[in-house]
This record gives sequence, structure tokens and C-alpha cells, in this order.
Amino acid sequence: KTQCCFLRVHPLFWFWSFRHRMALALCLQVLCSLCGWLSLYISFCHLNKHRSYEWSCRLVTFTHGVLSIGLSAYIGFIDGPWPFTHPGSPNTPLQVHVLCLTLGYFIFDLGCIWRFAWRKSIKKYHAWRSRRSEERQLKHNGHLKIH
Repeated sequence: KTQCCFLRVHPLFWFWSFRHRMALALCLQVLCSLCGWLSLYISFCHLNKHRSYEWSCRLVTFTHGVLSIGLSAYIGFIDGPWPFTHPGSPNTPLQVHVLCLTLGYFIFDLGCIWRFAWRKSIKKYHAWRSRRSEERQLKHNGHLKIH
């Protein structure tokens, strides 16, 4: 009886389940890519202790640029399909892996931007506020302004 009930499952269930499994696999690839970029960043931080953390982030950016250009050239010129003769064709597994690798890098880079464009923004804001208060004091010859 259990086998009979098992076979009665709606056919769309298998398709839906397959799509969810594929989405989960893609998310896992992106997460692994993000972990890889983070570990590369940490390695660069340890290897270049005399440099700033932003320097290590730029090395990761350089590595991503070289790697993505190399892989894209390999896909476009060697592995195929040629994008100018087969536009819109389904992605190959290698193309999907490169896209996941790049998406993981973009998530890493977004985190770096927030971590660093925030500390820098806060410092600039405090400098602006202190300069503004100094200018107010100079305008009023050191006297408090009466409201």
C-alpha cells in the first residue's frame, strides 16, 4: 500500500522538487565560492601583515579579475559554445560554475565595501562635524549664539 500511495504523488511534485534541489545546489556553490574568497582574503592578510586589510582585499580583487578573465576566455574560445554564433543557448556546467564563483566574489566584495567606503564614512562625517562646529565658533567670535 505504501508503494501505491508513493506512486500517486502528483507528477509536478518531482519537477518542483528537482528545481528546488538545483536551486539549493547553486546556493551551495555560491556559498563555497564565498568561503573560498574569504579564506584567500584571510591568507593574504596573514601573508601581508605589514600591509592594510584593504590591500589584501585589492589582492583578492586582482585574483578574481585574472581568474574570471582566464576562465571566460577559455569558455568563449575553447570550450564553447561561441557566443556570437549561439547566443541564448543554455549555459554549460562550466559557465554555471564560473557564474557561481563570480557571484560569491561579488558578495565578498560587497561585504568589504561595507566594512571599509562604513569606517571611512564615519571618519569623514566626524571630521566634517568638527570642522563645522569650529566654523560656527569663528563666525561668532567665540560667543554663544543667542536663539
